[in-house]
Amino acid sequence: MSNSRFVSHMRLWLVVTPVLMATLVPLLPESARFEVDAAEQASVESVFGEDRAIALADRANQRFREWFVDSGLIRRSFAGSNNQSVVGDGGSAGFAAGWMQRFWMELYRAVYRATIAGNWGWGAVIFAGVMLNDGAVQRRIRAAAAGVASPVGFHLAAHGLLAAMGLSAVAMLLPLSLPAWVWTLAVAGVGGLSWRLAASFHVNR
Repeated sequence: MSNSRFVSHMRLWLVVTPVLMATLVPLLPESARFEVDAAEQASVESVFGEDRAIALADRANQRFREWFVDSGLIRRSFAGSNNQSVVGDGGSAGFAAGWMQRFWMELYRAVYRATIAGNWGWGAVIFAGVMLNDGAVQRRIRAAAAGVASPVGFHLAAHGLLAAMGLSAVAMLLPLSLPAWVWTLAVAGVGGLSWRLAASFHVNR
């Protein structure tokens, strides 16, 4: 089971890809690309309104401060690169400090985006549940009519759901402006894949 293609795809989308993104993206040189830019903030305001957008930003700030600042993680992460060395290091300490700064900026933006995306959380769960139920009804209708379906649809839908979850995790780390309405598209995609998953599950039995 642990060596199956499905499990390997799960590791790829849910573990390997986000870890690679979090490690490699801070290698980009410009710190400005790791900020939550004005366009992204404006998209949040257009969806939730100005007051709600401010409240969400404050919640993201509070979470980041509690998890990483107050706990001392950020301070300890810079301890090594801030120490002066008698022997020259060829600029590696400065490179490490720059990478670490961009990493924490990236992580803050991920916390901010996750806080925004969380507003779609319960809606996504309910919508996916409804679509699963509707797909299951469609499956029973086909089965009653002696319908036969290829398991390819179920296979593609299962892997599509994994890819959707992995891409959602990666989206938190993208060094690009991410409009808030993209999460509506993500929920719609998950719902459609959930319907296909249920509708294609053992239809021929």
